[in-house]
Amino acid sequence: MKFSLSKRLERLPPYLFAEIDKKKNTLRKKGVRLIDLSIGDPDILAPNNTIEVLYRQAKIKENQKYALDQGKQSLKRAIKEWFKERFRVSLNEDTEILPLLGSKEGLVHLPLAFVNARDYVIIPSPGYPGYRAAAVLASANVYEAPLLKENRFLVDLDRIPKSVRNKTKLMYLNYPNNPTTALAPNDFLKKVVKFCSHYGIILAYDNAYSEIYFDKKPHSVLEVKGAREVALEFHSFSKTYCMTGFRIGWACGSKDLVRGLLKVKTNIDSGIFGAIQEAGAAALRKSNRYTNNLRNLLRKRRDVFVGGIKDKGFSGIYSDSTFYVWVKIPEIYTSSYDFVNHLLDKGIVATPGVGFGKYGEGFVRFALTVDIAKLKEAIKLLNSG
Repeated sequence: MKFSLSKRLERLPPYLFAEIDKKKNTLRKKGVRLIDLSIGDPDILAPNNTIEVLYRQAKIKENQKYALDQGKQSLKRAIKEWFKERFRVSLNEDTEILPLLGSKEGLVHLPLAFVNARDYVIIPSPGYPGYRAAAVLASANVYEAPLLKENRFLVDLDRIPKSVRNKTKLMYLNYPNNPTTALAPNDFLKKVVKFCSHYGIILAYDNAYSEIYFDKKPHSVLEVKGAREVALEFHSFSKTYCMTGFRIGWACGSKDLVRGLLKVKTNIDSGIFGAIQEAGAAALRKSNRYTNNLRNLLRKRRDVFVGGIKDKGFSGIYSDSTFYVWVKIPEIYTSSYDFVNHLLDKGIVATPGVGFGKYGEGFVRFALTVDIAKLKEAIKLLNSG
């Protein structure tokens, strides 16, 4: 017997990275050696002290039991202290912080708490594919807000039609931005908070790359007056501490939004493994040197890669933050998929810009998640015609 998918699942496009994985696996079965610059999964080990804490805490029986959905007090206190030191913002650890099974989990579950069928959800385009999926799974209408180079890849709020603004329940924003690497200045964040407050829109601010910067320190939207009334900000251990497989992050901000997201979580999951929560707390408290070293390493990789491709005719290169490089494709290619397929034939895996939304067409994203030797090899392959 064959069962048909639900209408909401049929609305979902193929998951971008799953499609790339299929192509990679096909080529690898043919014996093709690939340099993978597609997915943002760092090749760098998590902090040593974090691993040691995880090992010790995993042997404690209390951590082997069901965890509380609202998270361990030790982790929430560490988040509060880190946030205060980093952004000069004081959070209430009991009502304004919610640990997550990775920031993606919270970002995708949030609409289930507040968005009704046919409400609008505004997503950035290009943007993380999970935002669209979250809206679709909540049976919402999607409005793609273009991130254009002439506007420094910032959302042009004035361009959003009033008919959409008045029906919008939630808006996703992400700075430092994946994939464009753009940073959001404080005056832009103030404008966003004012916009959301005026129209009664929830702001889901994805700040997963807050610590992956090179020159300007990124802001928290919660630094802006009034943001705690409308915003929930998301952070990730995956990017800051290269802990992608641990599945741990957090949301913070409006206590009402925290409460709504928690209600969804209590009906879906049973909390984060206690030992991983303790490992996360240790990372926040003792790993400043680690994040400094990580930024220095990524800066070197960026400088090598950007310098290598710029000298060979690539233009429109953006690499202001994150561990990505956002590049305009050569004019001889009609689409980003065509260019990525060309790169695959050379042995390089990259991500087509259109996979991040229609306004990503014409670009390609490279992830600096391999060592410098492999990056130099990729540069040679890119420059080989």
